[in-house]
Amino acid sequence: MEQEKRDQESVEKFDIKLKSRPRDGVILQLHHTVRGSNGESRRIRFSVGTFDDNQDKLACSDNAGNLFILDFSDLKFWKLIGIGQCTALHFVPNKLDTLVIANAKRFDVSFLDTENGQVSLSLPGHTAPIKHISFSNNKINNLLTASPVEAILWELTNYTKYFTLNTYLGAQIQQIMFMPGGDYLVACFQNDTVQIWKHESMKSVKQIIPSELKHMRSIAFTMNGRAMAMAGLTPMLILFSMDTWKALKSIDMSKYNISGIQQIAFIPQVFDGGANKILAILSSDCTLYLFDLESVSVIHTISPESSGIRRFVVSPSGKYFLCILQLGEVNIYNSAHVLDMAQSAIGDSVKDEVPSTSTQKPVPHNLSPSKVEVEQKMRSCMDSARLRRILMQYGEYPDKFRSVIWRSLLNTPQNKIAYAALVDKGIHPTYRGIEKQFTIHSSVTLKNLKRLLSCLAHWCPLFGVMKFLPGFVFPFVKVLQKDPLLLFECVATILLNYCQLWFEYAPFPPISILAMAENILAEHDQQLLNHFCEAGITSQTYALKILETAFSEVLTCTEWLILWDHILSNEPAFILMAVVSYNIVQKNALKRLTTHEQLDNFFHMQNPIDKKLFLKKAYVLLNDTCEDIHPRRFFNSFVSLEKGDCYQQFTGYPKATICLKLAKKERKKENKSDKYTLRDLTRKSQEKIINEREKNEDSDSKAMQSDNDTSEEFITEKYEKKSRRKSKESSPNRRGLCTKEFLDNVMYPASVTMERSKQHGDSRSSKKDKDSNIGKRSSKSKNKKKTTDRKNDTLEKEVEKLIRTCTNSDVTDT
Repeated sequence: MEQEKRDQESVEKFDIKLKSRPRDGVILQLHHTVRGSNGESRRIRFSVGTFDDNQDKLACSDNAGNLFILDFSDLKFWKLIGIGQCTALHFVPNKLDTLVIANAKRFDVSFLDTENGQVSLSLPGHTAPIKHISFSNNKINNLLTASPVEAILWELTNYTKYFTLNTYLGAQIQQIMFMPGGDYLVACFQNDTVQIWKHESMKSVKQIIPSELKHMRSIAFTMNGRAMAMAGLTPMLILFSMDTWKALKSIDMSKYNISGIQQIAFIPQVFDGGANKILAILSSDCTLYLFDLESVSVIHTISPESSGIRRFVVSPSGKYFLCILQLGEVNIYNSAHVLDMAQSAIGDSVKDEVPSTSTQKPVPHNLSPSKVEVEQKMRSCMDSARLRRILMQYGEYPDKFRSVIWRSLLNTPQNKIAYAALVDKGIHPTYRGIEKQFTIHSSVTLKNLKRLLSCLAHWCPLFGVMKFLPGFVFPFVKVLQKDPLLLFECVATILLNYCQLWFEYAPFPPISILAMAENILAEHDQQLLNHFCEAGITSQTYALKILETAFSEVLTCTEWLILWDHILSNEPAFILMAVVSYNIVQKNALKRLTTHEQLDNFFHMQNPIDKKLFLKKAYVLLNDTCEDIHPRRFFNSFVSLEKGDCYQQFTGYPKATICLKLAKKERKKENKSDKYTLRDLTRKSQEKIINEREKNEDSDSKAMQSDNDTSEEFITEKYEKKSRRKSKESSPNRRGLCTKEFLDNVMYPASVTMERSKQHGDSRSSKKDKDSNIGKRSSKSKNKKKTTDRKNDTLEKEVEKLIRTCTNSDVTDT
């Protein structure tokens, strides 16, 4: 047993070589052949496989219980033995080198380290072989495993069963999975029924029973989760819209010589926006068809000569797909190569159909760039300088590639593990009732907004108290909600760079930012600034209102997208120039408004604007503003989020709050030192009084003096207790007064000084009255004590000595 563990820990890795330009699209072929004792070779069949696009890996299992791991990035492969026969495989999202395997004999799922083959955890509970494994996209800790007779939803934080679905004979599970968005759970049953549940509550949402489709075998979703395809043994393909819950189209597959369908899956393509149009169809005759849903045509057919296809697996990003043949071999295809062959075949067929004339010149095929070359060129062009040149030429980025371009401009790290840690913290208490503040009809948008705000508040507690934040991030949620990770990292990067100095005086307005905007407006349009001053309008109205809503209240959706294309393509100072530009371009409309209410409403509604003039003026302000008041003088250069297991700390905390905390700490220290000095002096004075009296008193005066001592000690102890009680009662009040004085000095310095001078005057007058009363009492006591003896004279001398010693000790203590 120990020898097996050592063998597993020291796994030997071997090199693999991929075909660069395969003729048939197969970049690699797997087969496991062993030689028996009699010298005959025997081939072991592969049964299941799965891809991990994040690590560029592939895992395949054969019927003998061997697990093969292929690393396409390092071009290595290795074998893990003794795993046992597997019925399903799935890589764990956001965890390196962790694979979930379903055992064929024990009916459990195990978590396996692909580097050394060690099993860290097993989850029993199924009564039949597990066929399906699926992870939720929005809740990474939710795992779904299913056999034909039951499905179990696991909570991986404590490894417990969250929900169990049991079936009955005749309605067993054909296929079950999470939707790409993770909001719904969808199952296909043998009785030709598709059932949809809400993920969080597991309540049934929809039941689909297609009348045209019989013997349903497979369902598939596009990457954006907006469309679902259903197919079965009857030659019928149905496309269903998940937005409207209605069928989009029904396609008769018998027209394409497809008598029945065993399995379907979408093949995602680069820059298709998640709306995949290529559907892979495995027919009943073990042939794989690539079907274009836009042109409703078969663009390519895969039918290996050696054997038919038993099943196929497509990688999550569509980069690769594999076919497990009936003889047990595995063919791994590069999707781009296969689609290139399909397009070239279509082009050749079109050329053959078009008759050649003397005026037509044949175009060489090698002059048209392939899709792979186009993608490589696009990646090389994804730098800010080239993108900015494109933006200057066309004025905006294309809608289809906007999210990809924004990701490139902001250089988001795609920290899936760090983002998952923020999501796992749950909804922040501040934003649990956000729906009461905003009217959001879409439950999906509301959920994405809550998740984004909660992640921001968990990342930085300051974002949990800023009231304007929901309105600021809402337009970004509407645009990027299909990719929650990109949404969070984009908003976090914007807050980190384009919102510099916004939180310097939080929760008060950003004085520095508003002063910059006012200075820019004063330099370029003094008349408009004078109009604002005459109407009593400050920069909190004509600048802060626009900034806090990220221009979403004053611009239409198209104008907003175009503006943020330019903001993200320029330095952080551009956003302030856009604010001033909006005011200057709307100058004629603003001058006709005279009241404060009219001007305030103007910045809360969409007003017609010439977007080209608006952007042109913003660039003029960016280039022609003098350096003394230019915002770039006060802003830091662009800083992207760091790549790793956690995000860097947000450091734009309000300075006033930090100063207030420091002031409180200093006052606490001063109060503690004052208490100590007073207590120490009191103790020293009592000890010296007792010691001097015991030394200088003779035996005759001890009896008389003892009464006086006891009375004086009683008075001293009573005074000490009273002073302690007063100091305890006054300490929290003093701290509260110190905090109040500090805030008053910040907010109302002039009024505080006047009030304080009055209080000092009143206290001085009251002090004089007290001194006069004390003087009257002392004169009365002198009249009563005219008969004093020599012993009292010696006592007064000792008191004078005591006062001198106490003053000296006080000086040394301080």
